[in-house]
Amino acid sequence: MTTITVQIRLTDDARWKVEIDGAEQFTTYPSRNAAIAAGVRMAMENDALLMIHGAGKKDSELDLRNCTMDTTKRH
Repeated sequence: MTTITVQIRLTDDARWKVEIDGAEQFTTYPSRNAAIAAGVRMAMENDALLMIHGAGKKDSELDLRNCTMDTTKRH
């Protein structure tokens, strides 16, 4: 069984990139927090491992495989 990885990286232009294994496209965000929020959702939707590459800090890894969330909106 192959493990899918979602990665968050700082770009050369100081934005944060979220990319998933096997996908050629990626999305950039203006802040690390926004990228992490998107990365968590993407990892949970794809039963994936989330890698957060820091800016000069130690990398973080979250295993979101088999994790579920309620995606219904509440008002």
